[in-house]
Amino acid sequence: MTGDYTVGDYLLARLDEIGVQHVFGVPGDYNMAFLDRIVEHDRISWVGNANELNAAYAADGYARVNGAGALLTTYGVGELSAINGIAGAYAEYVPVIHIVGAPSTAAQQAGALLHHTLGDGDYRHFARAHAEVTVAQAYLSAGNAIAEIDRVLATSQRERRPGYLVLPTDVAASPAEPPTQPLPVPAPEASARVLEEFTDAARTMLAEADTLGLLADFLADRFGVRAEVAELVAAGRIPNATLSMGKGVLDESAPSFTGTYSGAASHKRVLAAIEQADVLLSVGVRFSDSTTAFSHRIDAERTIDIQPCATPHRRPGVRSPADARRRVCADRGAGRVGPVVGAPGSSAGLSR
Repeated sequence: MTGDYTVGDYLLARLDEIGVQHVFGVPGDYNMAFLDRIVEHDRISWVGNANELNAAYAADGYARVNGAGALLTTYGVGELSAINGIAGAYAEYVPVIHIVGAPSTAAQQAGALLHHTLGDGDYRHFARAHAEVTVAQAYLSAGNAIAEIDRVLATSQRERRPGYLVLPTDVAASPAEPPTQPLPVPAPEASARVLEEFTDAARTMLAEADTLGLLADFLADRFGVRAEVAELVAAGRIPNATLSMGKGVLDESAPSFTGTYSGAASHKRVLAAIEQADVLLSVGVRFSDSTTAFSHRIDAERTIDIQPCATPHRRPGVRSPADARRRVCADRGAGRVGPVVGAPGSSAGLSR
């Protein structure tokens, strides 16, 4: 063992590794010991909030800018107060780690009638609720804490959605060793064969197209491909637009930027660029009632649709566009138009 190093310290080390330097939340009797470790940390600061819902939204905003965020609440009343903010982060692909300070393992195993519970001895009610709005969850024990912390944080980072950790008081204080290896975030799956098929199909579409358009949305930001999208736009001087959820993904001062695409409510210049293009490059787009009121007129047969993963009704996607982008960039001198990262009527993949 390394001095008085604990599971709580290990969790803070991993949060620090993914870029979290501020933890938002509200103190509670079940999270006080872990909160002391946060306050003592030399790289992570505590940001107290008036209530847990405010803390959840603060962590959400922090993660949008920073790439990851963290929230600390107490068991039951605290986590339930925060769950609406966590649900919003789940819906909009924001990687917030929700840490819940919980009663001791012994008290839970005994089914003790404790405050903040429902009084029935079942300590998993609130974890089941959070399973609906988080991408990975773990009820930590002294035996599983290290592996489960790594799994939940890695999954949250890969999927860009919230993770949920229940940290009982005794587990937070359990001895641990500092991490000796980087957080193992699994590389996105990719298929060379599918990538080749996408590349060939997209090349065929582009070769036959006289006009191109590009539509980008918020998932291009969440999955860290803004630079690649900017490169693509610049390479072909492609007229482009964003949805309202994707504001800021593209350079709105560029001559090729046409505006915000809102379906039938769009400016005619935007409609011409997006709906009338021979081929539309659609990057991380999610159509909803609040962005287009489903009035958009996008022809799937003329669209190269790039998403974080394949959708069930389409052919399988590839997670990483980098190889296809480099391959087509090498052909620019032969008259190819910009990088290609998808295929017609299908979803190619975005990756960080």
